Amino acid sequence: MLKIDVLFDVFWEDVTPEERMPKIAECGYKYVESWLGGDAEQLKSIGQACKASDIELVSIVMNFATDDAVAPVRADCLDAFLARIDEYSDNALTAGCKSGIVTSGNIFDDISLDDHKMNLTEAMRRAGELAAKKGFRLNLEPLNTLVDHAGYYLDCRQTAVDIVKDVALDNVKILYDVYHMEIMTGNQVDFITKNIDYIGHFHSAGVPGRHELYNGETNYPFILDAIEKTSYSGYFGLEYMPLLESGESLRKTLDYLQG
Repeated sequence: MLKIDVLFDVFWEDVTPEERMPKIAECGYKYVESWLGGDAEQLKSIGQACKASDIELVSIVMNFATDDAVAPVRADCLDAFLARIDEYSDNALTAGCKSGIVTSGNIFDDISLDDHKMNLTEAMRRAGELAAKKGFRLNLEPLNTLVDHAGYYLDCRQTAVDIVKDVALDNVKILYDVYHMEIMTGNQVDFITKNIDYIGHFHSAGVPGRHELYNGETNYPFILDAIEKTSYSGYFGLEYMPLLESGESLRKTLDYLQG
């Protein structure tokens, strides 16, 4: 059974993250994730708020696409990238979270595309080995470069799978974002089912616009049904920008996905 989780950063932005947890629980969710990761004390406090509402924090972001100083596509950033993974995984574990999202970084003109891939593969291998010692998992995320992330290196889902295969670590997989890959490629179910063993987490949003899942061209119930028929039993994250009031949006989205 898929575990549907909520990116709490974009809901009820007028209250603290801690105050959002009971609201999310009231909407029927048991799992959350966050773009946060750099503040250990904040994550610890969020983790305590999650526990109080019988919610689990399941993923954080380890680095953003624009974090050039720790971009894993650059060999000269490897030490800084590994230090980031080490620090943020410790922060996450303090909050009871055992998984983090990694972005590749943008394309750099002074590096060939082949070197981008080679550097990223080595960085993910080293980071995966480091994280594995802590029981922590990493999910490498391809993003779309047509709407949201122009200049990002890893916009091909097959390249992401190839990197995960080359890394060959059980705790390193890809984050498959249905929204991003709908924009880049489409043909979702065929790719997902053929590569499910390399997928460690899902994200979703409506296409176009990145709003509620039921407002768009993507048939999410059909996709979820296909995933349910595979061996995958992990998390399916809601990473969309709500147009409705947060509570109404989350309840309506859950009804849409489960109905």
